[in-house]
Amino acid sequence: MSEERRQRPRLGLTLPVRVSGFDDQGRQWTEMSTVQDVSASGASFVLKHPAVRGNVLHLLVPLPKRFRSYDLGDASYHVYSLVRSARGVPDGTRVGVLFLGKHPPRGFEKEPAAIYLLPGDPDPSRPPGGTPEDRREHRRLDIFVNLVVKRLDGRTDGATEERTIAENIGRGGARVLTSLLVLAGDVVLVEEVDGDFSTRAEVRNVYVGPDHVPRLCLHFLDAEAPPRLVSA
Repeated sequence: MSEERRQRPRLGLTLPVRVSGFDDQGRQWTEMSTVQDVSASGASFVLKHPAVRGNVLHLLVPLPKRFRSYDLGDASYHVYSLVRSARGVPDGTRVGVLFLGKHPPRGFEKEPAAIYLLPGDPDPSRPPGGTPEDRREHRRLDIFVNLVVKRLDGRTDGATEERTIAENIGRGGARVLTSLLVLAGDVVLVEEVDGDFSTRAEVRNVYVGPDHVPRLCLHFLDAEAPPRLVSA
């Protein structure tokens, strides 16, 4: 998460964070750390447990409301995050994470120790110096987007922005998971995370999937999705 790639301003804060993850064998671990750099998009902190780019971590942190996309009234913010950078430091590993939202990536429950990739990430066949026997499975993540509600009637009920998943995307629209209160006919802004695709979209339909997570069926208004996202 280099400075030039950050889309939102960060603030130096010192906050306690409980981090949960999984090792190579699928065994869960939990440790306490301290957030030293945070924004609405992500944070950085040091871990004693090993972590690499592509790991999914669950965080519990008393994040200020201005940095949250949901659960504004809760004492702590529960958020899944994706490790986007990891480097060794004297105390362990400093990681920079991208906030994913209140739901884990699809398939995480079955393969929590897998490496998860964003569209455009290289897909390594094995870790550096590794062998086929110790190779981790690499899963391509659904496309992550910022979803901003732009209601024409001026309603501001509840949160109006979140980072979420476009689990199905075509040239003219997408199906997007959400925790926001959005109605058919609302207009939202869809912005690709770590990319340049952005468009307004009309909510054509809202329905709840078998996993009890609401989904929006969106029709792009300003631009079609680029081929790289459609193929991803």
